Amino acid sequence: MRTCRSTSFVLVVALLTGVLLATRADVPAAALSPRISVPIVGTVDGQPESVALAGTIEIASILVTDTDGSSPKERLSLKLVGVSGAGVVSGAKYVASGEENLVRPLAASDHIEVMFPFFRATADGPLTARAVAASIVFNFDLLTGAITKATASFSTPKVLAR
Repeated sequence: MRTCRSTSFVLVVALLTGVLLATRADVPAAALSPRISVPIVGTVDGQPESVALAGTIEIASILVTDTDGSSPKERLSLKLVGVSGAGVVSGAKYVASGEENLVRPLAASDHIEVMFPFFRATADGPLTARAVAASIVFNFDLLTGAITKATASFSTPKVLAR
């Protein structure tokens, strides 16, 4: 009788261990996805003056897979860090900041364009914020979802035609 119980106990422990290990197999994708910092520079044209901006964009990527068999996706978190610049004519100081989160289909390469606010570095500067387009080109490792290469630049946002 005791042998049957100890055999059952061993089987239950083995089964629970297998379930826990199988559940943990999904975790490493997030651990493999790095956070990288990419230099970003460019000039934004517009009124009252053009502004040259420079700084860093921090990018975190996480591979997202579903158990339903749908195509894998990449969850991207973008954050401007230390972005500042100067008016081309006046030399006035400007700053840009912001964060954006996106989910994109996983591909070997991707190009995104995201808008961020920028404004004069004064107390009331945010009241007259303008938009700057951040253009980012990525290359990904299709097995891990990790970013293998990224470049970024600022530009003047495209105006939508009416």
